[in-house]
Amino acid sequence: MGYSVYYTGEVSVTPPLSKEHTATLMELSKSERTDATNPILAAISASAEPDLPGYGGLLEVAGEGSLIVPEEGESRHGVRLWLRLLIEHFFGPLGYVLEGEIEWTGDDPEDRGCIFVSNNLVEAVDDLIANSGPSWSPNHYIDDSLKVRLRALVDSADDTGCSPDLTVVSAKEVEALRAALQML
Repeated sequence: MGYSVYYTGEVSVTPPLSKEHTATLMELSKSERTDATNPILAAISASAEPDLPGYGGLLEVAGEGSLIVPEEGESRHGVRLWLRLLIEHFFGPLGYVLEGEIEWTGDDPEDRGCIFVSNNLVEAVDDLIANSGPSWSPNHYIDDSLKVRLRALVDSADDTGCSPDLTVVSAKEVEALRAALQML
């Protein structure tokens, strides 16, 4: 099959798809040209991103029209693009709202992530893989700006006049760290 991708997850459809719309979606997913799909495929061709994913059959309908799921087992890339195009040219104009998540893992260990769908917005986020090194010499990943803030907080420590179990740190550095943590 070449390069393989494996998907898990589901996207809910509200309200559930009618039988007619389920049939049209399955025809679209397979890139079949019918009286129902021709206007939608024409709208996609005339859009800012006129290319369809190179592979069909990536999506299926489940839950009596209330769920869209990726095909099971070995698959191909294209689910994100299909969802985006179908929301823009099929689901949205018909009043359907999609919500959910579909994770993917490719043959390459670094090719993995999640497609998030919220109120008909679609975004794919790649997983970040951080190799912390061997157990005898770990090198844990931390954001550089957070390292700077933590170092400044530690450097501001002063135990003058404190009991052995207390240390005072700069309020300025604590606030800077709080602000940095809110950005994560």
